[in-house]
Amino acid sequence: MITPEDAQQTADDLSLEQRRQFLRLPLQERRRILAVQAALLKDHYCGPSEEQERQWWQGGDIAGPA
Repeated sequence: MITPEDAQQTADDLSLEQRRQFLRLPLQERRRILAVQAALLKDHYCGPSEEQERQWWQGGDIAGPA
């Protein structure tokens, strides 16, 4: 059975048997595991430094000075 700690592995690290075990879990358990993963990714991608960097490269005038 896949534990929440196992759920943190990337898809490349999972064997075919581990993927099948995940699919055999009840829907509620799969959703719980995916919610944990989503929360970890949110913390990773929405941190203050990432947000500042994103604003830097997305901000400004796209056409540049005339």
